[in-house]
Amino acid sequence: MFEILQAIAGVAIIFFLPGYTLVNVIFPRKGELDPEYDFVYRAALGMGLSIVLAILIGFLLNSLSTSERPYVTAGPLWAALLALTGLFVLAGWYRGAYPNAGLIHPALYRSHPVPGVPRRKALGFRPKVRMEKLLLERQIVLDDVKKFTERSSTANTHRRTYYRRRIDQARGRIDQINSELEDIEKGGK
Repeated sequence: MFEILQAIAGVAIIFFLPGYTLVNVIFPRKGELDPEYDFVYRAALGMGLSIVLAILIGFLLNSLSTSERPYVTAGPLWAALLALTGLFVLAGWYRGAYPNAGLIHPALYRSHPVPGVPRRKALGFRPKVRMEKLLLERQIVLDDVKKFTERSSTANTHRRTYYRRRIDQARGRIDQINSELEDIEKGGK
């Protein structure tokens, strides 16, 4: 049983985690790669980048090894990949790729950068954290409406209908967010 868990962890460390966390550093906003299939793109890019990173770290460890002390073994390779993954997680958190970390503790909440919206840090108060998340979500949904509007101007009727439906859903979500923001403002005063 331990060997199976070790094999699963090894596959995840070599083929997925370092690259996926690097993709989160480069593209911290959800939906930044694609509004519909963002996770698929992140996973595919993560797998490819993980393989490249594992090969590069293997070359680095091989260049550091000597004939009496080989470094290209499972232990140093795992340690280097885990350390690199940890650095990427910290960099991704700093860039705001993990806004749900604020659910663990409000001090861990960092918003991802939204163009045109200044970064505001939550001060540890739940209404402020919720308001910050709603403002950012509203900005993201507004950006999605712009993208969907551009994509809906096509000759393909199925695609046009699909994107118009997505625009209506996004506008409904914007109305919900606005009503939630009004409720928070009323409760805060």
